[in-house]
Amino acid sequence: MRTDELALDYIERAELTLEEARNAFEKEVYSLAIRRAQETCELSLKGALRYLAIEYPRDHDVSDVLIRLKEIRQIPEWKY
Repeated sequence: MRTDELALDYIERAELTLEEARNAFEKEVYSLAIRRAQETCELSLKGALRYLAIEYPRDHDVSDVLIRLKEIRQIPEWKY
């Protein structure tokens, strides 16, 4: 798979897990909703990093990579 295809795969999986999080929340299964929401964040971030062709550690915590990228590449603050 190409880098952009892998990135899209991560984003598509993030969308699915977000739907699962919403369903769990609606059913008041909060522990599952939180778990799926966390997984959604993780998959989204990994998809973005993959799209930018940035390597990240093969574990669940990519925060060190994001901090280093902000320092090295002058990544702007996210606006929402």
